[in-house]
Amino acid sequence: MVSQAAYLANLKGYAKRRFDGADDEDSRRAVRDLDNESDRGAIILAATNVEDMLELRILEKLPTLQVDETARKSVFEQDGPVSTFSRKILMAYSMGIIDKPYRKLIDLVREIRNACAHSRQPISLEVPELREACKVVISDIWPDIKDHDPKTIRMAFVMKCTFIQHYILHGAKLEGREAHLAHWEQLKRGEW
Repeated sequence: MVSQAAYLANLKGYAKRRFDGADDEDSRRAVRDLDNESDRGAIILAATNVEDMLELRILEKLPTLQVDETARKSVFEQDGPVSTFSRKILMAYSMGIIDKPYRKLIDLVREIRNACAHSRQPISLEVPELREACKVVISDIWPDIKDHDPKTIRMAFVMKCTFIQHYILHGAKLEGREAHLAHWEQLKRGEW
């Protein structure tokens, strides 16, 4: 067996760490970090944070996996039964963590994330196909959105992913644009 260089093992370990929202400063830094990303990067990171929150909540309901690292890895990594974003969505729905409308919404977020991650074409919110899919995700924040600037759509998509995480974690849905904006301001201040 070939041993892995320490720097590579450290990098892989860092990359596998999940965002769990437990540290307020980490949460604020994660939200600010999204501003420095391309559209592609921001969408991938925002959606991946939703995936991480699903995994966290699933783990909370499976206490054996919390204490048995080997079993947890066999379930959530490689070809495990809950190793993909789509499988996490299905499992969270099956466990009652999310309801059917949110299952559909999160699945659309997953599709958008996958398009950004796997597109061989340049992709940004200037691309009509991506922009239109993102508009569906944010339709309850800006139901009247028409031809808004891509930066506005991007910010709304990132915000919506943050609200989805809030729903997954707390089970509370934010209804309407004003509730979403008020919650976003609380997140920026580090208030949960």
